[in-house]
Amino acid sequence: MGGFSFKNFTFFLIVVVLVWWSNFETSNARRVGKHWRHRRSDFTSLSKKKGKNHGGNHHHRGGKSKQKTHPPSPPLSPPQTPPTEPPKKGGDIAAPASSIVFNVLDFGAKGDGCTDDTKAFQAAWAAACKVEASTVNVPAEYVFLVGPISFSGPFCQHDIVFQLDGKIIAPTSSKEWGSGLLQWLEFTKLVGLTIQGSGIIDGNGAVWWQDSTYDDPIDDESKLIVPLNSTSPQNHPIPLRGNLGGKMPRIKPTALRFYGSFNVTVTGITIQNSPQCHLKFDNCIGVLVYNFKVSSPGDSPNTDGIHLQNSKDVLVRSSSLACGDDCISIQTGCTNVYIHNIDCGPGHGISIGGLGKDNTKACVSNITIRDIIMHNTMNGVRIKTWQVHVFRISINMLK
Repeated sequence: MGGFSFKNFTFFLIVVVLVWWSNFETSNARRVGKHWRHRRSDFTSLSKKKGKNHGGNHHHRGGKSKQKTHPPSPPLSPPQTPPTEPPKKGGDIAAPASSIVFNVLDFGAKGDGCTDDTKAFQAAWAAACKVEASTVNVPAEYVFLVGPISFSGPFCQHDIVFQLDGKIIAPTSSKEWGSGLLQWLEFTKLVGLTIQGSGIIDGNGAVWWQDSTYDDPIDDESKLIVPLNSTSPQNHPIPLRGNLGGKMPRIKPTALRFYGSFNVTVTGITIQNSPQCHLKFDNCIGVLVYNFKVSSPGDSPNTDGIHLQNSKDVLVRSSSLACGDDCISIQTGCTNVYIHNIDCGPGHGISIGGLGKDNTKACVSNITIRDIIMHNTMNGVRIKTWQVHVFRISINMLK
C-alpha cells in the first residue's frame, strides 16, 4: 500500500511540474510578444515626429494605433555630380520646421521703403543670434530701407536662417555712407548660415555709377578691355540713371559680403544694382550658391556677380548672373571651386585673377568650370595677371 501511494504521488508531482512549465512558457511568450508590439508601435510613433531623434525611451504606449509598417527605403542612386565636386554639406537643406522665427516687423520695422529700418533688423538679428537654428524673417510685400549693417558672430548660435521674401533697398544719401564703406550688408564669423527666399536686395547702384569709371583697384578693368571693333573709345559711356543727393564716396560697397564663415548657403534670392560686387565670399570654408540671380546693367562698372577670395570648398550652380563685370571672379587663395550650369551675360565672363599685384604670391588650385552659357560677354573664361610670374594654378575646363 505504501509503495502504491508513493508511486501515485510521484506521478502526480510530474503532472504538476509539466502543467506549471507549460503555463510559464505560454505566459513568457505572451509577455515577449506584447513587449515587441509596444516597441514596434513606439518606433512608428516616434518616427512621425519631425525634428526629433529616434531614442530608446518609450514616451507613449501607442498600442491602439494601427499603423502600417513603412516599406524599406530604396537603395541610394549613384551621385549625379562628377567627383571633382568639392566636399560640402549634404544637399539642399531647408530650415527646420520647429525653427523659432523672429519677424523684423515685430521689432519695429515699417517696410514702407522710406523709414530707416536698420535698427529693427539689428534687434531681430540680436534675438535670433541667441537661438540655434532660428529664423530671421523679412516678409514679402514689404520694402525695407536698411543702411550699412553687420550681422556678426562669432558668439551667435549655429544654423541661423535669414528668410528673405521681401525687398531690402540701400540708402541713396551720401551721409549714410560717410567717407566710404567696403560693404553694405555683411555676415561675419558665422557657422551654418543660410540666406534663402524669393526676395530682392537692391543696392541702388545708379547713384554710384554715374560718377564712376573702370578704376577698381582689384581689377583695373580699363586696361584689360578688348574692343569689339578696331577702335577703342576714350571714355566709357556710363549713363546717368538717378538723382544724386550729394556726391557719393569714391569707395563703393559690395552689396552682400560673407567673411570668415563656415558652411554658408545662398539660394533663391536676387541681388540687383549693386554699387560694386554683388555677392562676395572672403575667407570662407564650405560655400553653396544655387538658384541665385544677379541683375545689373552691362555698363555698370566693377559690378562682379560673385567674387571669391581666400575661400575653399565652393560650389556655385544653377544661377543666372547679369552684370557689368565678371560674372564670377576667383581671386588668390581659392581652392576646390566647382562651378556649373551658369547663365552668364551680359558681363565680362568668368575670370581667375587678377593675380600677383605688387609682386605678391598667388595660389589658386582645383578650379572646375563646366556647362556654362555665355551671351553678350566680353570674354569667356580667362586668367588675369599683373606681372609675368610663376603662379600655381590648377583648372579643369569641361564642356
